[in-house]
Amino acid sequence: MGKDKTINQEDKFNYFRPIRRIALIFFIGFSIYLFVSTLMLIFLTKPQKEVKLPDVTGKRFMDVYNGLIRKGIKPEIKYRDVFDLDDGVIISQYPEYGRIVAEDSTLKLTVSRSSLYVDVPNLAGVELPVAVNKIKNIHYHDKTVSLLIGVISYMPSDKTPQNVIIEQNPRPGEKIKPDTRINLLVSSGNAPVDASMPNVTEQSIELCYDLLLAKGVQVNEEITETGNIRESGLIAAQTPAKDSPLKKGDLVTLRVRHYPLNEHPYVAYEKVLYRIPDDSAQGLYEAVIDDNRSKRIRFSKNMKPGQKIEFVFQRVGNSKVSILCNKKKIRVIGIDVE
Repeated sequence: MGKDKTINQEDKFNYFRPIRRIALIFFIGFSIYLFVSTLMLIFLTKPQKEVKLPDVTGKRFMDVYNGLIRKGIKPEIKYRDVFDLDDGVIISQYPEYGRIVAEDSTLKLTVSRSSLYVDVPNLAGVELPVAVNKIKNIHYHDKTVSLLIGVISYMPSDKTPQNVIIEQNPRPGEKIKPDTRINLLVSSGNAPVDASMPNVTEQSIELCYDLLLAKGVQVNEEITETGNIRESGLIAAQTPAKDSPLKKGDLVTLRVRHYPLNEHPYVAYEKVLYRIPDDSAQGLYEAVIDDNRSKRIRFSKNMKPGQKIEFVFQRVGNSKVSILCNKKKIRVIGIDVE
């Protein structure tokens, strides 16, 4: 009987040994789980650093961006078109200045996108020094805007006194950005025509064409495309060079920039390309522009059949381009505002 009791106790011990082992493993595993969970909870609930929002309203976004990032603030911007502010000025912020926020919080900023366009003043008939002062001091939306002076060219005139503006480009009333240059054609009075090549590089073809015609030369335009509409109509290079001697009948070559148009606004530089038919006569070919600005010659050259008439001119409103051969009209090209 004693042996049976001993055997039963050993059997019970052996029976519960795996259960105790499983329980021990479970206990150790659960303890590790609790330990790791506690560490993660402590880490995840670690209090974030707090920052005080600075006042950035009225400042340029690019000037404050790095400072915001260093403070742990994430700027989020949206743009608003304005007429009386420069580009990139912060108009408003949310949350407001002085609020305490957690690090990595988002600061919503409204930033200006300038739509400032200035009406070009009328400078015709104004003396050059007065015109220059007028260009540099234009009052617009309670601020003073200074426009840039481009190329100033001189042309003899019996009608306009010396040193007085004959013409300008862009035209009066056009809306331009403040960094657009104003080119001027100025009277040199009734002095004899200067027999030398003027500097017309970066001048508007619309202004300098009459100046060159007054010198009795023929003008050849080499058209080069530009991706900047504000460069359209400006002369990129000239031959002969500035101050070179000129005589009547000489050929002047101008490389003129042109921006290809998909639509035709009220004022724009247009390119005309016309091939003279093979059965046409040889002689003086001219192109006369008639639009809402004036009637004027913008091409004049001795040519032969098969050659191409190519030039750029500034159109104002709807226009008719009349091609003449020896003063007889042979073709009319219409360009309408879209």
